Amino acid sequence: MTKLEKTKLEELQKAIVIERLRQAPPSVKVSFGSTNGDFMSRDELIREIEKNSEIGQRIVKIHIEYLKAFKKGLLLKE
Repeated sequence: MTKLEKTKLEELQKAIVIERLRQAPPSVKVSFGSTNGDFMSRDELIREIEKNSEIGQRIVKIHIEYLKAFKKGLLLKE
């Protein structure tokens, strides 16, 4: 994969995650271990992704890993 292709893929992944987050109610709060137990709102999560901050990158990574696992059927009870 070329650097340009990787950049395009990362931008697409960010866009997918942002759209998924926008589907959640604005009142949704999420806590990550690195935020010292503080909760972040949906809009704060989106801003972190748009800024490409460390937490934003982690949010994207987590969502993409979840979607890949879901696609493989790893999240379904048997």
